[in-house]
Amino acid sequence: MNILDGTLRKATQEHLNAPWSGNKRNFRCGFCGHTFMLNDLWLFLFTNDMPDAPGNPFVCEACYKLFDEDKEKLRAEWKRKWKAQKNDEWWWFHRHEYSTR
Repeated sequence: MNILDGTLRKATQEHLNAPWSGNKRNFRCGFCGHTFMLNDLWLFLFTNDMPDAPGNPFVCEACYKLFDEDKEKLRAEWKRKWKAQKNDEWWWFHRHEYSTR
């Protein structure tokens, strides 16, 4: 089973122990921050093909349902979140970019 297929799957012990983004603590929903536990449903949302929306977040079952199980709505929300975070109000989060201005 390929995680890129965009289907909901149950979190296994292997998923929980994987070093996502180099760190085991990063197996979380990119929308609400839920930390996945054994048997939680999740999906991988591919977004690297969208300008100004880096990432490829994991999505929990609750957020998936919140957006009517529509991946395009989730992708649009991910892009909106990144656009909101790139404004000056979030300077501390992106301070490495500000140091080169």
